[in-house]
Amino acid sequence: MEKWKNKLLKKIESKGKMLFLGKADLDTIGLLSEQNQMTALFNKLNEKNLVENSIQKENLKVLFVKDFSEIKEEFDSAVVFHEDFMGTKETNDFLRTAGKKIKKQGKIYFICKTSRGAKNFSKNMKEIFGNTETISVKNGVRLIKAVKEKKIKETKKETASFEFLFRNKKYFFQTSFGVFSKKKIDTGTKMLLENLSEVKEKKILDFGCGTGIIGIVLAKENPKARVVLLDSNAKAVLLAEKNIEKNKIKNAQAVVSDGLENAKEKFDLIASNPPTHEKRSFLENFIYKAKKALKKNGRLVIVLNKAVFLEKEMQEFFGNCKVYAEGKEHKVLEAVKK
Repeated sequence: MEKWKNKLLKKIESKGKMLFLGKADLDTIGLLSEQNQMTALFNKLNEKNLVENSIQKENLKVLFVKDFSEIKEEFDSAVVFHEDFMGTKETNDFLRTAGKKIKKQGKIYFICKTSRGAKNFSKNMKEIFGNTETISVKNGVRLIKAVKEKKIKETKKETASFEFLFRNKKYFFQTSFGVFSKKKIDTGTKMLLENLSEVKEKKILDFGCGTGIIGIVLAKENPKARVVLLDSNAKAVLLAEKNIEKNKIKNAQAVVSDGLENAKEKFDLIASNPPTHEKRSFLENFIYKAKKALKKNGRLVIVLNKAVFLEKEMQEFFGNCKVYAEGKEHKVLEAVKK
């Protein structure tokens, strides 16, 4: 662990039962679980598995929950680790959850990059908890503390929805903060669907399904096909399940999975708008695993931002790769398992 990070984390003085929420930061969890009985909560299965496989400590309990309200236990303190791609509402939700789960006079610590709005979140913490204090700023990372002096107010759960017309069929989607493209269908997903016009495959996988747009559209357009929607984020899968029901889809199911680990069967088509904010190794591993999850002559069709390059890896793993379609900001790639 880098020295600055060690010094920063040692300023978290709380002892006893500690709750951890946020990004699966192995250094942070590893050090804090040496000093405390720590419970780390995740609703992203890949992060839960990463921590569980990397840190084996008696003081550490790692749990995967679909909703943080499932945890009834009380804690002495909590640490919220900010993720780069967490919006304001989702971050505040994590902070409120931490506040609800700790005892009165318990401490809430928040770790955030200064470039990601740490000062603004400090103001939000003062509003939620009634107080706030910056403990340390090191290497562009701010450690902020608040003490739970009052009951945390309940807030109305924020949801959103949108509808769109595609090939003369109307679709309805319920979304929420913390999921990709919550107000409308994003241009990359739309481009992918427009270029999958004559799908004849009978077993289809939507990888990284989010709220389920790709899988639901392909299921509705191909009622004889069986469609599986996978995502590591429990919130996204819950929304995908609701949207399958809302759009009266009978031939699709949504499943929580760490990558393609829970895809036990083989598919004729894998269609995906993969999470390009993930590490490069994640995307490369997805391409490699996708080939294994396809039947002979099965297709992998993905849409990418034009700034992201995976053609070399697709060519290497599949022996072929072609640009299926290209727009101003996105491109659609196809590889076939020969």
